[in-house]
Amino acid sequence: MSSSFTLPLAPFTLRVLLLSTFPCVLMSAAAASPWPELMHPRDARIEPIGEQVRLNGVPMRIARVLSPAPTAVVLSHYQQVLGAQVAPAPSRDAPVLAPARGDFFITVTITPQPDGNTEALSSIADSRAAREAGSRPLGFNLPAGSELLSDMESVDGPLTSRQLVLINAHGLRLNLSQLSASLAARGLHPAGPPLADRADALVQAFGGASGEAQLVLVRGDGTTHAILTLLSRRP
Repeated sequence: MSSSFTLPLAPFTLRVLLLSTFPCVLMSAAAASPWPELMHPRDARIEPIGEQVRLNGVPMRIARVLSPAPTAVVLSHYQQVLGAQVAPAPSRDAPVLAPARGDFFITVTITPQPDGNTEALSSIADSRAAREAGSRPLGFNLPAGSELLSDMESVDGPLTSRQLVLINAHGLRLNLSQLSASLAARGLHPAGPPLADRADALVQAFGGASGEAQLVLVRGDGTTHAILTLLSRRP
């Protein structure tokens, strides 16, 4: 895609989405068992991502781990804890460990930081729910011919968020019209003019009594990428 428009989706969030797709590949239903506890480096700062997270319907526990130790030391720690070898990954600079543990599938992606620290993204996915997740209704009308790349839900205190990432061949205006209709059915309507309105990018905010949403549309090479983020507060 040739557009230089910057998506309001942080690279960290994108890495979470990519990391979280690993467990969705090797899952099968199994008997119930407690969630495994992953032992992190003692000197690390642990940042849980949401209280409850679902990716494509699969319950997950995701955490960001920041350690002052070198990448090799952090990698060695998780290899000993998990007893796993490095899995094939797109980048040698970000090794991935991906072992199965009973009813669960664990991934840890380790990335060196510019300040010399090391970041590890850990994900534990409940494979027991994978079979049910595959047949669950989306609950949202997408433009015809759309391919849903990810559907991520999280609960953090009173705030519930859901993010859909999809692609299709329709233009920006048609996507805006059809996705706006789906949001209107949820009581969300455009909150003023678009935040960005160009030939290759369109951003529209929505609001209503049920919450708020932001739709980002980017067009390039005959394809439209759409990122729809919905936020609502639980009573």
